[in-house]
Amino acid sequence: MTRMQKGLTIGLLCLFLAGLSGPLWAQAPPENSTGEVIALLKEQNSALSRDLRQIQREIAALRADLDKPGVKDVFAGIGYIFGLFGAAAFAASRRKG
Repeated sequence: MTRMQKGLTIGLLCLFLAGLSGPLWAQAPPENSTGEVIALLKEQNSALSRDLRQIQREIAALRADLDKPGVKDVFAGIGYIFGLFGAAAFAASRRKG
């Protein structure tokens, strides 16, 4: 391609793209749609609040479950008690000897 053909091609491409951008511009919404938008926002807000309350209830239930001692904690406590009694028995046997 020659320089003139390249320039002409780029110029036509620019004009074509400039002509397309006009219909793509944002148009002002009709005046009666604001009520619909407000109603939609209120509906979304109530749905979001409902979901948030459900999540808060689930978090509270998980915290309550975490506060209860589990099987691992029970066996750890029993092992700790046996360990203390074992150390006391060992110390008592050393004194007698």
